[in-house]
Amino acid sequence: MPKEKRKFLRFECLLPVELIKLEGKETLEAKATARDFSREGLKISVDFVDLKSGSSLDLKLYCPETKEFTALKGEVAWKKWAKDKLEVGLKIKEMDKVSRSEVLNWIFSKWLEKEREEKI
Repeated sequence: MPKEKRKFLRFECLLPVELIKLEGKETLEAKATARDFSREGLKISVDFVDLKSGSSLDLKLYCPETKEFTALKGEVAWKKWAKDKLEVGLKIKEMDKVSRSEVLNWIFSKWLEKEREEKI
């Protein structure tokens, strides 16, 4: 089994994402879904393949706490096909610290609820 490279736990989630700008493209407007999230990164699921490892991506992530989207900049760390979607791992390069904490707190509380239900 390969050694885990991540420093922080990733928590499963399903959060809407709006892709805004891709390095080398003038405009990009596409919808995606965040499938997991951690302090340093996230996995998104998209319908197109025009993402290259190492490229920069600007996006907006839905923050359930505030019911608003928050901007973040990420770098494509990896990509792979999963069924009919492209899964992309992004390393977060820039994100408002308060928004990041709000997203993590919301996801963590949902994870705790799920853990408690499974123990019952």
